[in-house]
Amino acid sequence: MFALSDRSSAIAKADAIIAATPLDAMPKWWPDFFNDFPARPLRSTILHVITETACHAGHLDAARELTDGTQWLVLG
Repeated sequence: MFALSDRSSAIAKADAIIAATPLDAMPKWWPDFFNDFPARPLRSTILHVITETACHAGHLDAARELTDGTQWLVLG
């Protein structure tokens, strides 16, 4: 089981790596099986992760809304 302390430790390690890496740095290594997916600088990778997280969180929120009918933020 992945404990919360393990998660916190992983976050701290990732934060330290990001803080020590220039935002325009490219990966030092890129797997061969990612031929169709180009390597990109750290800045683009971070923005990609934020975008994907927001997108999938939205999907989960929509699925939850369909199951319980609760709407948390209704505009208009």
